[in-house]
Amino acid sequence: MKLINNNNLKIYVLMVFAMLIWGASWPSGKIVGQYSSPNVIMVWRFILASLTIALFMLLFKINFKILKSSLTNIIFASICLIAYNYNYLKGTQIGMASLGGVIVPTLSPIITYLITIKVFNQIINKKDLFGISMGILGGIILIRIWEINVLELISSGNIYFILAAISWSIVTVFSQKSSKDIHPLNFSFWLYVLAFFFSLIFAPFDLLFNVLDNDITFWVHLLIISVGAIGFGTTIFFITTMRLGSKKSTSFMYLVPTSAIGLSVILLNENLAWSTILGGALAVSAVYLINREK
Repeated sequence: MKLINNNNLKIYVLMVFAMLIWGASWPSGKIVGQYSSPNVIMVWRFILASLTIALFMLLFKINFKILKSSLTNIIFASICLIAYNYNYLKGTQIGMASLGGVIVPTLSPIITYLITIKVFNQIINKKDLFGISMGILGGIILIRIWEINVLELISSGNIYFILAAISWSIVTVFSQKSSKDIHPLNFSFWLYVLAFFFSLIFAPFDLLFNVLDNDITFWVHLLIISVGAIGFGTTIFFITTMRLGSKKSTSFMYLVPTSAIGLSVILLNENLAWSTILGGALAVSAVYLINREK
């Protein structure tokens, strides 16, 4: 008897690859940040991501129609998405990509859980309380709070990673509120389309097209953080969720911090601090504990 059928095996392989790309988006974000400002880069990221998701929607014959009941959630989520992308790009631009690749993917689920307790009136149990406490401890170790003042928190880029985790958590909550009304890819498509138009407000128009003169390195890494991480990675994640359930799809996300650290060390020669390993391990364990069934 086969433990994994061929169809599921293909999904597992694609999901592992998608998580590796999500991890790669952190060092790639730092590399593209050397070429232009976050305000300009995120405009290009949004439009490339929108086009990629649109292709997948056409492939899977998913309706592009947007429901009025979801429009408000999409608008607010797109504003938070702009905040997330600015902090993600600014944080990697001045801080360590490996640290961002651990802080954001591990703290976001914990922050999301805390928000949903309030928004959806959920009751917290002892297991989850222990997990949250472990996650907070992991976050404290990750940002090395014992040696950081306000100026250091900003100059190290850690404040941007924390803000990115918070803003992404809010995006996740708005997505959850619309999950019954709209297909996840439909939600993502309009989310990035609106984010594209809203982000134009903050981008210097005269600098938008200067990126066309950038070299192949810039474009390879821009494609990784847009077409790869958002278009391909997000689509595969949603397909896995629909086929195998949210519990199994979420478990793959534990690969993101590992791949982010490994690829940052390889591509950027970043040093791996003990606090990143210990804090990341605590945070990942916290996410596992919160998501584990009783």
